[in-house]
Amino acid sequence: MSSLDHAAPQYLPAAHAPANALADRFLHVVLYITVLSSFFVIIEPAPYEYLVAVLGLACFLARVQLNRVVLPLLVLLFIRDAGGILGLLKILDSGWMRLQGPPSPLTAEFDYPDSIRFLATSFYLGLSGVMFACIVSQDTSHRIATFRAAYVMAAVLASCLGMLGYFGFNYSLFPSVDFLTWSDRASGGFKGPNDLGAFLIPALIWLVQGFIVDRIRLHNLIATILIFITLLLTFSRGAWGSLLVSAVLMLYFLFVTQTDRRSHNRIILFVVAGTVAIVAIFAIISSFDVARHMFEERSQFQSYDINADNRSRLNLEEDSLREVFNHPLGMGPWGFAHATNWVSHETLLGTMLNHGWIGGIAYLTLIVLTLIVGFRGLWLRTPWQAFLIATYASFIAMVMEGLWGDTDHWRHFYMVLGLVWGLVAATHKAAWTMQANAASGRNALLSGGVPPFPQNAEQPW
Repeated sequence: MSSLDHAAPQYLPAAHAPANALADRFLHVVLYITVLSSFFVIIEPAPYEYLVAVLGLACFLARVQLNRVVLPLLVLLFIRDAGGILGLLKILDSGWMRLQGPPSPLTAEFDYPDSIRFLATSFYLGLSGVMFACIVSQDTSHRIATFRAAYVMAAVLASCLGMLGYFGFNYSLFPSVDFLTWSDRASGGFKGPNDLGAFLIPALIWLVQGFIVDRIRLHNLIATILIFITLLLTFSRGAWGSLLVSAVLMLYFLFVTQTDRRSHNRIILFVVAGTVAIVAIFAIISSFDVARHMFEERSQFQSYDINADNRSRLNLEEDSLREVFNHPLGMGPWGFAHATNWVSHETLLGTMLNHGWIGGIAYLTLIVLTLIVGFRGLWLRTPWQAFLIATYASFIAMVMEGLWGDTDHWRHFYMVLGLVWGLVAATHKAAWTMQANAASGRNALLSGGVPPFPQNAEQPW
């Protein structure tokens, strides 16, 4: 048990006592396999999609309940997708969608199944996020342990594939693994290096958090090195920046939520040691000519950032913003992409175009509300406080990536989103229980009795 765990109350009751031990064990097994499969989504539908359905069955058997704190997540996701349905009905009725401005003519008719599939994917991933929230809101310590172990292992497997692809292709060791790279950048089991980089961040942050609040174990240290090297090899500027932001936020929140000097010294020591390790790893990787050349190239503005034949990121966002005002109901799922052969590369604008103003406002409300409830929840002493802090920091990183990329169909985005809501729900229940126990204790003392002590105390994770 770490020093940070000692700071958490040891009398917190379990949020949920499994009604059926066999069903609960089945839930843990399916949860582990489902999360583990998330590292390979280069094909669609991915194995993850099928396993999420099995996980839903496991939740039913284990009697996982919908916590009322999670209801805003469910409602806002439904509203977002309802806006998408309105846009879909619009394009099904018209058959065409023409831009109202001069940038680009319509190049093809809509592929209706593609639009329907886009909306179905949004709906399905949204439900998966709600399901993860409900899962970790009960029996919280045990289930987040299973989730974390599976996600870290998935990140290790994704890193191995990414490194195999990068070194095997770029150094002609295994040229046949070129499908694991994209433009000389590691992509592993994902469709692009940016997706892989974003996927690795939560695992890396959770490992660092474990080093700080617990102790450094050799297998976790090896996993951290593998994941960090692969994240560098994605050459994703967004992932690099997001990692820096999430790490700084996590370290700050861990520092200010702890009052003992030992924890503060541990954090400071880790920052110094971690900085030295990062510099050393970066120097080793930069010693390879191919990697050094890519680092130099990615440190500069790219052609598609500012000037790509009127299709730079800025141009696309300008076009997207104009079409948002031209189409209050949106252009329908995948509508802007079909009309321009481009995507907006900004999640909020993309949601406005795919789901209309209704869906876009619901999405923006969800993001802001998640940031608020997560921030409020991370200050309460619970056995999972440090994990919530790390998860919240990872979520902020993904929100930031949404400012220059499309995160609306990232499976790991909905995982982390669900984790934040589930952990907040568990934290709220713990707070209510502590208040009730404190009131009962005061009443018992006033009446000359003995304060109650929960018999089903949940041990810190």
